Amino acid sequence: MKFNKKYLLNFLFVALNQFSKSHASSVSQKDLDNFSYGTDEFTMTIHGDTGTGKEATQVMNLAKFDALLHLGDYDYECKPDSYFDNILKYNRSYKFFGILGNHETKQECNESKYYQYVNNIHYQMTNSKNKSTYCTFSSKKTMWSCSYRNMRIIGLSPAISKDEKREEQLKFLKNQLSSSKEDWKICAWHYYDGYYHTGKYPSDENIVSEKGESFYDVCKEYGALIFSAHDHVYARTHVMSKFSYPKVDSYDYKTSSNIVQIRKGATLNILSAVGGYEIYSESGKYKDYSHWQKKFSKGSSGENAKKFGTLNCKFNVGGNNKKAYCEFLRINSSSKVFDSFTIYRNDPSKKSYKDVDNDFLSEKTEAYKKKYGSSSNSSSSTSKESRCGSKYGKCPSGQCCSKYGYCGTGSKYCSLDRGCQSKYGSCKS
Repeated sequence: MKFNKKYLLNFLFVALNQFSKSHASSVSQKDLDNFSYGTDEFTMTIHGDTGTGKEATQVMNLAKFDALLHLGDYDYECKPDSYFDNILKYNRSYKFFGILGNHETKQECNESKYYQYVNNIHYQMTNSKNKSTYCTFSSKKTMWSCSYRNMRIIGLSPAISKDEKREEQLKFLKNQLSSSKEDWKICAWHYYDGYYHTGKYPSDENIVSEKGESFYDVCKEYGALIFSAHDHVYARTHVMSKFSYPKVDSYDYKTSSNIVQIRKGATLNILSAVGGYEIYSESGKYKDYSHWQKKFSKGSSGENAKKFGTLNCKFNVGGNNKKAYCEFLRINSSSKVFDSFTIYRNDPSKKSYKDVDNDFLSEKTEAYKKKYGSSSNSSSSTSKESRCGSKYGKCPSGQCCSKYGYCGTGSKYCSLDRGCQSKYGSCKS
């Protein structure tokens, strides 16, 4: 008798998945929510091109965060202390990582002020406020690599620094990525290559990589997230399998726009450059490139001119070191969240993003059982609220638990046809 190998494998996969879910269900969601497991969460806010006006402060106040990654252009008046005195401030409780922008260069200001910017950034990254971060700086301090929590962040200044040439920066990038053991990796620079802006400066080509090896593709090979600025917009690419000539990863088309799956050989680039100074319009072929997943600019009528914002990303969501959740937030807008997406570190040819969640749930459940025993008492306890279900427990005596987890006595709570949950309250047939 011959067996269909593919059928058997699919059958085993489904069976194991169902076993995993049933195994996890013996512990309530409430118990798991209150159980600390996995890698500590942290939130990083990411933006550039801020200036030092009130809008830059408002952007900083959009949400709480543990670390700031600034993508350059701190002020536009060649005042090296202004941003650090007025926006960053001395009593900050978060970590700071910053790179140079074109408005900090010798050409834009002068040599003395340029080095003052370099030294200010270096000081903020090495003072006591940044304790528990471990950074390596190049000799001229215009390149750095920092370890923070379970993340490696690499900051570069191609086409910005005249002291450390592009070839040196590429070598530094490769060395730091190849030696990184952290779960999450970030590449950050101020400028962009030609395919990765939205048209404010249509003559701009590959400012970062020029005609040499693509910095973007080097980062992609390690599954590092790529952040850039200079073009004062917010723009997120699809997950890309090639950057030198844009090629969208085939798996990215198989999920919704709010699911991002990165791995060695596939990642995305995000422009986050509306930190408070000015928002640009998009134009020409650049705005219409098919590799853009989501974009935000000034708008055809200037309707977004004052809606500055930042990208907030929570890493290790719920303790899962393979998962992050990001929101692009705006000030002066009735819709605060413009873009939101979940990042998974997985190879979709071997494991779907849903399996990443299921595997972590199973691991956490087993850890809970090992510590507290295999049973959960939430289904037998009486809810002290008007809610019911696995998270809240049973309804008080005489009440029914509705399909949506509310206690009550009417037909919408007690009718089996309407989904009454008999496990958590009495139901009527």
